[in-house]
Amino acid sequence: MVGPLFSSSARGTGVGLEASLNIADDIHTFGVFGQAQRMEDSHTRLSAGVQTSLLLLGLELGVMHETESRAHVATTGLQVTPYFSFIYGSVGLRLGIPLSAAEDHRPRYGFEGAVVLSLKLPVLLGGRTVARFPHL
Repeated sequence: MVGPLFSSSARGTGVGLEASLNIADDIHTFGVFGQAQRMEDSHTRLSAGVQTSLLLLGLELGVMHETESRAHVATTGLQVTPYFSFIYGSVGLRLGIPLSAAEDHRPRYGFEGAVVLSLKLPVLLGGRTVARFPHL
């Protein structure tokens, strides 16, 4: 699946692209995801990891990297995103947990809690039709 990604947090808003590749059965999916967003303060947020869902509820676990800006140094950390999926998208709560940052006089990015909306166009690569999996 691939589509646009929008986020909003106390630190600002972001717009970007999300892509995921999942293996699905009747009620469960498991796969990988990648995201790239341009954030309001002119830095880029990248993340990648694994995701799984059961019916309409899902969870993403991965690593994230935020590039430097005028106010912050580049920061790498963990991303945890529980989400609710619907026919062609999802709404989630992204938690960014900083772990490492470049040494500089500027501060690293701090913890982040963001509401995330993604719209996804499913593309069938093999197996049964996606019509059996409307929550993807």
